[in-house]
Amino acid sequence: MKALTERSYGYIVLITLIVFLALGAASSILQNLFADRIAQGYLMEYCLSTGAVQMVLSLLVIWIMKRNRLFYKDEFTNKGLWKGLKLGWLAYIFAVLLFTLNYMGQDKTLFVVSPNPLHVLIVLFSALTTGFLEETLVRGFVLNAINVKLLGVKDGTKKAMLWSSAIFALAHFFNLVMNPNFLPVFANVIQAFMIGLYLAAIYVLSKNLIAPSIIHGLIDFASFIFYAILSPEALSKMMSSTQAGASGSTTTATFLVQIAITVPFLIAALLMMRNVERKVPGEVI
Repeated sequence: MKALTERSYGYIVLITLIVFLALGAASSILQNLFADRIAQGYLMEYCLSTGAVQMVLSLLVIWIMKRNRLFYKDEFTNKGLWKGLKLGWLAYIFAVLLFTLNYMGQDKTLFVVSPNPLHVLIVLFSALTTGFLEETLVRGFVLNAINVKLLGVKDGTKKAMLWSSAIFALAHFFNLVMNPNFLPVFANVIQAFMIGLYLAAIYVLSKNLIAPSIIHGLIDFASFIFYAILSPEALSKMMSSTQAGASGSTTTATFLVQIAITVPFLIAALLMMRNVERKVPGEVI
């Protein structure tokens, strides 16, 4: 642990920025590579390639964790997995409601009559790799790195949870590159903090990193699934309207609704944090 305690907080933030920048650069390259297919509403190549990139970056983060003696072997096994998954009950309700509301808001004629199971699996793979990368980076590396530096500080683990969630949230300002409209991006930043704190609580209480990765992936899957079940024509129109609306205005009411729907995650996180004690680093590999 000595090597890590000598690292500055700037080192932790720098690693986080590098990984997010690498992911953003890869996503931009893939969007340009598959621009014609995406414009036509065919997103499977993009989803599969993005998932593969995220797996490579996840392996890079794991290597960084090992270099800094933060790769705790029990947290990547089934030990504590069931406990973590049970703690994620709110996320399952949220995912179902998110899918239902999005489904009800779509014209039913826009859906594929018989969705291709392979496409659904590709989208699920993309969602789960997103969850795994972000949880490995933000909880596995950032939270644990800050926790090690705060081992002798009162409520150090809780402070590490808050700081790691804040770093995770602030990283979402990178979305301004794709969407220059500040208000929806700012809403996304606030949502990321609340959901991130919730996932951090699940991780610390379960001592398992796979559980929050799965839960995170399922939340994303509730939105990503439409890439597999909407017709290419519908997806093409959606992509066009999204790009056209990127510079449009977002009302204060919409902003407040986006925040309100994720407030339960913040409440659940704060309640769970009452049971959080000091997180002792586990056995490293």
